[in-house]
Amino acid sequence: MPLTTTSVPRIVAVGTGTCVPRLDRRGPCTLLECEGFRVAVDLGLGALHGLLAAGVRHTELNAVVFTHLHPDHTAELVSLLFAARYDEAPRIRPLALLGGPGLEGFRKALDRAYEGWIEPAGYRLEWKEVRPLATFGLGPWQVRTAPAAHHPSSLALRWERKGFSAVFTGDTGPHPALAGFARGADLLVAEASLPEGEAFDRHLTARQAGALAREAGAGRLVLHHLYPSADRAAPARHARKAFEGPVVVARDGLRLWPPGPGGS
Repeated sequence: MPLTTTSVPRIVAVGTGTCVPRLDRRGPCTLLECEGFRVAVDLGLGALHGLLAAGVRHTELNAVVFTHLHPDHTAELVSLLFAARYDEAPRIRPLALLGGPGLEGFRKALDRAYEGWIEPAGYRLEWKEVRPLATFGLGPWQVRTAPAAHHPSSLALRWERKGFSAVFTGDTGPHPALAGFARGADLLVAEASLPEGEAFDRHLTARQAGALAREAGAGRLVLHHLYPSADRAAPARHARKAFEGPVVVARDGLRLWPPGPGGS
């Protein structure tokens, strides 16, 4: 598929679930595409097939950024690297892999486990460990990171370009820095893993996500990373109790930006 050169970002919810295998929700993955540059945020179970459904082959990705290094967010990295080496049309495009503290140790563990099977051949592979409160350029984007309340490797991500901003909380519980980090974001993609009444310090409920969107003054809230119990608990209704702006419950394949008719 030819690369798009549009300057308007396209953001697609490739996978919106958790570690629980489901037919209706793949593992976490979101595609950002702008000016011919394609980046995936996380690569959960089913991500490569979901990217294909969004029109992107694994060879067309320029970068992957991991919100953290838990298996449900990194499950298809090995498959990506294996395919990059052994596809009938092997990868030639450079690939950047970025993640939080611990990425270098993660890379070394994969190298030991798979020996030479996932080493790059015919393309350049860059691993980059970034820390919370970092700022860096990635393709047409300026990316900022912030801490999240989940795991030592966790990063919240803010993507900015030409007056547009999108914030991804990644997995997180309530964190005092997140509202300021997400201030004024056009799009806030927030985890809403748990039903109301089951909140704890490493995940959010939909109402907590709504409160975060309200405090941040976000333009649009997308609920993401839903366990089955959260799905069954009317998450949009709970989020709207705390946030008066547009609320969307993500589903696999949904275009998150630009918004379309009916909220898609």
